[in-house]
Amino acid sequence: MSKNKQILIWSLVGVAVLGAVTAVLLLTAPPKDNTGTGGTDSSAAAGAVEDSRLMLCERGRNDIASVSVTNKDDKYTLTPTSDKDDKGYFLWTITDIASAPLDTASLGNAAEAAGTFEAKEFVEEIADSSMLDKYGLTEPRATVTAKFADGAEFSFRLGDDVPSSSGSLYMTADGKNVYTCSKSYYSTFFGNRYSFVQLNAIPDYEQATEQILNMNIERADFEKPLSIEVIEPGDDDDIQVYTYRLTSPYYAYMDLTNAPTFLYSLFGLKAAACEIVGLNDEIREAAGLNAPVCKVDITTNMRDYSLTIGAPIYTKQTAEDGTETSKITGFYGVSGDYPDILYSFTASDLEVLTIKPETLISRLFLMPYIYSLSSVRYTEPSGKDITLGIETIKAAEEGAEDVHNYTLNGEPTPEEPLKNLYQFMISAAGEELYFDEDRGEQLAEIVYTYNDPTAGMNGRDIVTFYASNTDRKVIIALNGSNLFKTRQMYVTQLISNVDNFLNGREIIETY
Repeated sequence: MSKNKQILIWSLVGVAVLGAVTAVLLLTAPPKDNTGTGGTDSSAAAGAVEDSRLMLCERGRNDIASVSVTNKDDKYTLTPTSDKDDKGYFLWTITDIASAPLDTASLGNAAEAAGTFEAKEFVEEIADSSMLDKYGLTEPRATVTAKFADGAEFSFRLGDDVPSSSGSLYMTADGKNVYTCSKSYYSTFFGNRYSFVQLNAIPDYEQATEQILNMNIERADFEKPLSIEVIEPGDDDDIQVYTYRLTSPYYAYMDLTNAPTFLYSLFGLKAAACEIVGLNDEIREAAGLNAPVCKVDITTNMRDYSLTIGAPIYTKQTAEDGTETSKITGFYGVSGDYPDILYSFTASDLEVLTIKPETLISRLFLMPYIYSLSSVRYTEPSGKDITLGIETIKAAEEGAEDVHNYTLNGEPTPEEPLKNLYQFMISAAGEELYFDEDRGEQLAEIVYTYNDPTAGMNGRDIVTFYASNTDRKVIIALNGSNLFKTRQMYVTQLISNVDNFLNGREIIETY
């Protein structure tokens, strides 16, 4: 996204919510004077201060009526709700973004930090307010005011990091006495209001009960969407090898390892940050949501999920020679669960933007269970044309075995030779992916017709073998689309095995 678009987003909302927090200027510690009241040897100064003086405010969380925060990026107010947690503390919110999923634990901790303030060390009592500048307290990084139910107030300012301690900040409550305080505890006030929004864009799924039924991925670089569906279990007699299959841009079974890993990778997706709550047309346009680079829709047996990925976020990088380049480090996006929230995502967390359909395809791309079929037709350009029939008669009584009848061109044929030939037919394995349209002459074709008219491509799958014009391999096409290349020896042995079957000879299982 262009720099102008980034500026547009934040000029619309009036706050700077893009990019990293402004780098902290580590100020040189003030020199130690002869009076013992200044300098960074604050442990000595603290020794002269009673511990009670370090507890600047001590009020219960439920005594606080509101907490106002002003920092370089935002100005907002935390307020308690009428609800309480299991410890009896009021839950907190930020009224103008209360519709967002707020982190109530972080809000409660922030409120408590504002109402119960214990400094770490006393630094010095300054003579006039101009001396606050050396601690970053003239223009503080944050000013926090807690108002209590009894009308009292407690306000403090947070300044620079203490140079000699990466875990401490300078602070003052009265503008005269300077202390240090815990950075990890009080730096929560440096962020904008959106830092309290939970970042779970897509929740975790219920592992024990939830299953993906279908997924559809539209991407700007795809000619056709990547569509995936679960393979519904058939009859009790069916043996189901694969769980999922691609239905676009190819029709094929999905790999048993890569596919499930990818399918469930979006669950538990966390954003890098919440950029804004409350989208309008201008922000949607600037964030690239009107022409997204990716749109994901997922349906499980329990609910629907969606994710829209918009414009990329660029980070400038400067080389040693001073050359500046821009690198994509993230993307804007919106979750279907929270359509009014603009998130930013780390690019490396979005595998959906880089996944290729071919990496999900099983090399054993078609393995229908024999009893899910009504027939298998085999043809060669020479004119050879045979049909293997499989008829299943369901048992009348529960627990009894079904009856299966086998035919060759309509006439009864022995079971074992037919099954052996069928086993060889479905053993065709793709050794390398091949999606070019170029192919040579047709060598053989197998049409699998299912009992279920909704299975396969309208009730059937067609596997066609072609010669390759560029090497000594065979091209395998599934339902008209080139999919794999494999060794020429497979088709040579297939043609031979059909002859062996017709002439009562042994089927050779290897090639």
